[in-house]
Amino acid sequence: MSLIRALHAELLKLKRTLAFRVIFVLPFFVALLQFFVIWRTKKFAAGFDLWQTHPTNSFQIWAIFMMPLLITLETALLNGIEHSDKQWKHLFALPVPRRSIYLSKFIVALGLILVSTMVLALLTVIVGVVAVSLKPELASVTGPVPYFTIAKQATLVWLAGWLITAIHTWISMRWTGFAIALGAGIGGTFFALFAASASLGKYYPWLLPMNLFLEGRFNTALVLGIGGGVLAAFFGCFEFVRRDVA
Repeated sequence: MSLIRALHAELLKLKRTLAFRVIFVLPFFVALLQFFVIWRTKKFAAGFDLWQTHPTNSFQIWAIFMMPLLITLETALLNGIEHSDKQWKHLFALPVPRRSIYLSKFIVALGLILVSTMVLALLTVIVGVVAVSLKPELASVTGPVPYFTIAKQATLVWLAGWLITAIHTWISMRWTGFAIALGAGIGGTFFALFAASASLGKYYPWLLPMNLFLEGRFNTALVLGIGGGVLAAFFGCFEFVRRDVA
């Protein structure tokens, strides 16, 4: 019951932040980019399959750039109210276990990222349908919309991002400065570009969603994403409960 109350409070506080509105903005940019890529393509290669190439490209851009940055922004916004108004002592004085406060923020962050990823899946379908209607040459080589496959891809990318979400939940709650959380997210995301080709890249947290699309890294990305996210959330919650805020 304490966790449910904490979740309800977090959802109410979303109205005071940009956190809820941002989850619709970033997927729109990815979908818009993919639309112009398809629109400006003059000739498609033989055997081109729109419903295999288009969703994969969209989710790859999402996995390597947009989702890690969205996680950084969302977790920072979710904790920004407590940091800016110095509300942590007030929260800790309430008859609610600290672990419920921590887990509620982690769960809400996961929920927001899931909604945003599913919005991207929906926009991906819309862009594909519009592209087929605008480019008649695609209609002859494009089959029915694979709704289940697209939803499955979106879910897997989200699951692989659990570890990133757990790390940034702890960072944004541990340090007051918004710049610290933002710097950690931007640094981790851009370093992923250089770590992608390294053998240890399959263990790098910010690369896990992208590793789903790389040969030989799928299982590792999924196991580390889910399992690492649960473990990181546990240790982050343990540190949060024991923290002295005085």
